[in-house]
Amino acid sequence: MSHRVTTQTEIKDKALAMQAAKAAGIGVADDGSYLRFTSGPLANATLDLRTGTISGDTDYGHTADKLGILKMHYSEAKYKLECARQGIMVESRSVNERGEVVMFCAMG
Repeated sequence: MSHRVTTQTEIKDKALAMQAAKAAGIGVADDGSYLRFTSGPLANATLDLRTGTISGDTDYGHTADKLGILKMHYSEAKYKLECARQGIMVESRSVNERGEVVMFCAMG
């Protein structure tokens, strides 16, 4: 039986959201103030960029826990943008044994 799943996020920046989806291997289509995910763990879900709300259907495998990869890449893209604004260079990036992203940065 199909269930609608709606999750509130802080993902509201279109460019960063599209960058995060690409990094996560999730296909995305731009529908103005919405992004429609076309493949990957969020296939057939939509993101309302005005509110940060992601809605999907369990028939397509959408569950709240599958948002983790998108949220991780969005946070990373947001952090890198802020570093660039402040003249900080990200020298390296890795993922540790706990699945956390570790970045080494230096002032430019």
